[in-house]
Amino acid sequence: MPSSISSSSSRFENQLEQNLSRLNVAGQGILLAVSGGRDSMALLHGVVRLREKLQIPHIIAGHLNHGLRGEAGGNDAELVRAACMSLGIPAVFSQCNAGELEHSSRGSLEDAARTARYDFLQTTAQQHGTPLIATAHHASDQAETILHNIIRGTGLRGLRGIPERRKLSDSTELIRPMLNIKSDEIYEYIQLHDIIFASDETNIDNNFTRNRIRHQLLPMLENDFNPGVQDSVLRLSEQTQELLASLDAAAELLLAESVLERTPDLCKLDVQQLIRHPEPVIRHAFTILWMQQNWPRREMSSDHWNRLSGLLFRLPPASLDLPGSIRTELRGNLLAFECRRQSKCDS
Repeated sequence: MPSSISSSSSRFENQLEQNLSRLNVAGQGILLAVSGGRDSMALLHGVVRLREKLQIPHIIAGHLNHGLRGEAGGNDAELVRAACMSLGIPAVFSQCNAGELEHSSRGSLEDAARTARYDFLQTTAQQHGTPLIATAHHASDQAETILHNIIRGTGLRGLRGIPERRKLSDSTELIRPMLNIKSDEIYEYIQLHDIIFASDETNIDNNFTRNRIRHQLLPMLENDFNPGVQDSVLRLSEQTQELLASLDAAAELLLAESVLERTPDLCKLDVQQLIRHPEPVIRHAFTILWMQQNWPRREMSSDHWNRLSGLLFRLPPASLDLPGSIRTELRGNLLAFECRRQSKCDS
């Protein structure tokens, strides 16, 4: 056995164990999202091997065939089924109607597929009583996501990249225990244990922006500018997460002090409490408010957030119409938000 592979395999399992321990998985059931690809198959085998050490009482695999790859998608499902049978792990399978998925995509089939996948995973986790859902996103995915966000134009949350954990509902939480594990370590682990995995041709299709970042931009940055660019991007993500944690705490406290009235469609804030804080903290508090209210943030640009906080310091205009049919009005010492189309705001 080559020593380099043995060392990398040990690093993979050690990192996976450390990450899962930090994520407090002991005593909790886990639903593993298993596509059949290299990364998710490494996650499946790694978690099963660590099961007793980490005291994981229940493991289940979930596989969704998006129906977009014909026979290849069916082959992936059979590969996952065979792997789970050999490991003694129960698995749940589902398949999308490709036509319906394309119809619901609203121009982004990738987004529609992602939404369908997480809907399936959340439903499956709730049905089987597993409070945790684990995906196989890894260090390269994190670097690609951050670069993608920078290219599109992003704020601090985009520089944070993919969060390691995210609450999906009162009963389910999404965890990503491989975010700091590098692609070559995963591949060497796969080699060591002779793990069979499926190759998805869409991962090399450069019509997708993410694939161009993976296959063209990142290699160019590594070859022409900085061989350690991925590590640099990951450090930026870690530093941003630390900063965001502090900002989130300050913003949540500011909102708690400022909210006078709140319903799903309406929120009234005390202007005097708000203006005691710097404008960047106020803007951040507004982003937290949007998340708490489940109002759509995707169409909110930096200009929208700036104009919104500017209402507090520059009286004209005294009202704003914002994306998602959110109406904002300044009424003396009261700042009122109203979501006028509930169906849009719930999207």
